[in-house]
Amino acid sequence: MSLAASSLHTPTYEAHPANQIQWSDAPPLTEGMLSGTFWSLGDVNRGMFVRFMVLAPDGMIGNYFDPAVDFWHVMGGRLCLIDRDGLPSVIFDSAHIEDGNLMALAGRGVIGGIDMTYLLVPADHPPHPLFSTPAGVERKASFLVQPQEGLRRPNLVVVPANSKSLHPRWFEKIDEATRNWDLCIGYYGAETPEVSSSPYEYLAHQPKTKKFKIIYDLFHDGSPLWNYERIWLPDDDLLCDGEDINRMFHLSHKHGLDLAQPSLKKGPGSYPNHPLTVQRSNSVVRFEGFVEIMCPVFSRRALQICIESMRDVESGYGLDHLWPSFLGRPAARMAIIDAISVAHTRPLGATYNVNAAVEEQAALFRSYQYTPLKYAGVW
Repeated sequence: MSLAASSLHTPTYEAHPANQIQWSDAPPLTEGMLSGTFWSLGDVNRGMFVRFMVLAPDGMIGNYFDPAVDFWHVMGGRLCLIDRDGLPSVIFDSAHIEDGNLMALAGRGVIGGIDMTYLLVPADHPPHPLFSTPAGVERKASFLVQPQEGLRRPNLVVVPANSKSLHPRWFEKIDEATRNWDLCIGYYGAETPEVSSSPYEYLAHQPKTKKFKIIYDLFHDGSPLWNYERIWLPDDDLLCDGEDINRMFHLSHKHGLDLAQPSLKKGPGSYPNHPLTVQRSNSVVRFEGFVEIMCPVFSRRALQICIESMRDVESGYGLDHLWPSFLGRPAARMAIIDAISVAHTRPLGATYNVNAAVEEQAALFRSYQYTPLKYAGVW
């Protein structure tokens, strides 16, 4: 049995009421099968009222926050939604299966005080509301250079770069024997890549392409980049050294972080975007609910959940609010790493239209039914 995906959308159940669907006992499910999967949630009367919900790792519920849907786990092979008191709110004991694919789950329960039969239907990330890639257009980067199979370090740095990128400085205070990260360069300059000034393990040429589109195309299905435990996605105008990057990955592993970032230097030549991210003295790892798009560090499982949100974005505005939501706002697995800091050498908005970016963010929030949270120290 497999979980059906992109062809299974809410309209199927709006056009054909649940009582007209053939249901059977739900097959045995496991947490491993369900962790990181995406769903629409609804009931037999109102239809699908949540377009995109994540069964995030470790029982967290992503992108839908309700006291009756505080957690998920599997009991006796059945998916259960758990309320904030630790009691089952819905147990999904029925399933609609076609050709071995799980098309929907159904179960009786109470959400928002409403006793009803609830439905879960496999879903996808919604298409970008402004710049969606046309159907049939392939999005897959080709590597000009990549290492032999099996020759890799545990962590990966992926930098969209051009000839002015600062990434060669990242190899200071480190050597090949002590470096715990590989480097992938997605070169966005129109010219032949000019990258001979530093080592690298992967190189792809993606001319005139924006950061997150580059990243999405690099992490296609079957990409060797999925073989790493932690992945850092920095801008190419950040200044740090290899010793800092080594320690950043080490602390991310040590503290079991799914989403993190290095802190930002404050002073001449560095332009932090948010006071929250500025380095704090006497702190090593500071658990926060916000990690900005400039330099996020993902665990592999977190990136697998978030990667589709990057597919067609132009500016990236808003992604740093959406990612924690997708992961269920995991308070103990998100942090700013104060033990190291990086300098942001370009002021905010120096290379793009801020008003257009804000409009894109608002459109993204609407497409995900996301209500923005306010974080102290985040502009």
